[in-house]
Amino acid sequence: MFSSPVSKHTSRKSSSTYATPPPSSPASPLPQPSSLTVEYPVSARRANSGGYSHNSTGGYHRTQPQHNSNYNQQRNQQVPSAAVPSHQNSSSSRSANPKKPHSSAFGPYTLGKTLGEGEFGKVKLGQHMDTRKEVAVKLIKKASIDSPARREKLIREISLLKSVSHPHIVRLHEVIETEHYIGMIMDYASGGELFGYILKRRYLKEKEASAFFAQLISGVSYLHKNLIVHRDLKLENLLIDSHRNIVITDFGFANTFNSDSSKLLQTSCGSPCYAAPELVISDGYVGEAADIWSCGVILYAMVCGYLPYDDDPANPEGDNINLLYKYILETKPDYPEYVSETARDLISMILVPDPRYRANMSQIINHKWLRSY
Repeated sequence: MFSSPVSKHTSRKSSSTYATPPPSSPASPLPQPSSLTVEYPVSARRANSGGYSHNSTGGYHRTQPQHNSNYNQQRNQQVPSAAVPSHQNSSSSRSANPKKPHSSAFGPYTLGKTLGEGEFGKVKLGQHMDTRKEVAVKLIKKASIDSPARREKLIREISLLKSVSHPHIVRLHEVIETEHYIGMIMDYASGGELFGYILKRRYLKEKEASAFFAQLISGVSYLHKNLIVHRDLKLENLLIDSHRNIVITDFGFANTFNSDSSKLLQTSCGSPCYAAPELVISDGYVGEAADIWSCGVILYAMVCGYLPYDDDPANPEGDNINLLYKYILETKPDYPEYVSETARDLISMILVPDPRYRANMSQIINHKWLRSY
């Protein structure tokens, strides 16, 4: 049973040097892993990428994430050279430039700085030795995929990425295997995460937000038409390329679905503050509708500069999943004064707790807010 939303919002304080929104804006910042508190600045927190697990009392709690989406914490760590075979003369490179940062080779690619930290390994910046083309190399430690479930998950991710081709979905160029690693060679998005992009600006002007959102919806709609659901759409999984276009990445939770609407998905996964309420309060869910909810949270964050439903005084840490989704069912998001009525209208059509009444892709694509820009 879904409750009718009741408008409810509390104010919060900022305690950082980051700029805060205008006084009319409720300063509910973007979350960071295991740090969902009310004292961080606008846009200074990230989403927890742990899934959900069912406990003996019939409730749900957030599981400990297996990877940290805060990529900068381990940006300077390198994959041990002994684990990745080198095809370069290391002694000559050291003598030529003794202060040059350490790099190693992975197949025909030279590995550079760490871009990210994933569930099974690191994402490194790579450069093809012949063409000099920059790529992102997702290095998966073979030792970390020692269970059938993890192997199946990796195989599914690679298979799905190989099957798609869209300008706003990351491209998988090839897969390279060594003794210790499996490497997924993908497009490099030099603009970084959308999370950081918003962080620098507090929030996005609606003209730019509508362009980004249209690209996101284009990519997600393509996936759904090909019977694929992403299931972990969030600001950290949206990258910006050198042409300032959105690129959807991280298909670790993605899966295929049956076109028969009576076939429901069962696995609850993704990041709690972006996940649709039916993932917790229902016995099953329609994957497309869950992705659409996540898109609505992303749109809200773009135009407001903070996440909705992140200001419950009864759940300030945001770590009680039952309280989080109870709050979603009972609370209607507030908006700062700089958000237009048409943007609010679109968001309100998407952030509907009951998926039966949530906007579908056609309604979103044809909404006047997207057409107006």
